[in-house]
Amino acid sequence: MSELVVKYGISGGKKITNIVIGIYLIIFSLYFCITEGVASRFDILFCSSLIGVVMAAILLLSNTLWLPGDTLRIDSNSIEASLPGQSNVKIEWTTVSQVNIGVSYIVLLLNGGQKQRKLDLSNLIYSDVTAVKSKIVELSEFKNIPYQND
Repeated sequence: MSELVVKYGISGGKKITNIVIGIYLIIFSLYFCITEGVASRFDILFCSSLIGVVMAAILLLSNTLWLPGDTLRIDSNSIEASLPGQSNVKIEWTTVSQVNIGVSYIVLLLNGGQKQRKLDLSNLIYSDVTAVKSKIVELSEFKNIPYQND
């Protein structure tokens, strides 16, 4: 069975463009920040340069460190989700005993119904929600796991 990966992020070209712009902005802003600071002129140019340095640092960090990974990965062994507003979830299919499918969520009953994990899909676009639901149904049928619509 093939895996389903739903990934939201920026493309490689846009990432490189943002990094180049961030480096240029940080060099440009640091130059004015240092020259105005050495001359002891703490006016609007110094303040705007300081703001430019902070914005450039945020731009560089967001493109190198803070980019989200896979949002949702479903394969025949497990479900891995790092959805916004939820903790990272990794569920092995061997522990799933039943699946309840709602409009914008999926509830997985684990270990005979002793535990349940809810995947809130409301942050995904509609086509991805339908693809995720289809994949969950396909794997539930393949693994003989009962499922129902809520």
